[in-house]
Amino acid sequence: MINGFALFIIIIILAWCFVYTLSYGIWTWKDKNRFGSLMIILLAAAIIILPIYTLFFKGS
Repeated sequence: MINGFALFIIIIILAWCFVYTLSYGIWTWKDKNRFGSLMIILLAAAIIILPIYTLFFKGS
């Protein structure tokens, strides 16, 4: 099992990647590229959901 500090660092890195990708998606939306923005936002969701799912449910 992962100790608390390592889990904290992993969550911080994931959150940073999520926010950075999401901000690019918002910028793309404002640049009138709606489909590209939606795909980037879906990518941002996958960046945060899949690793957290793997971390917490890998033993099940």
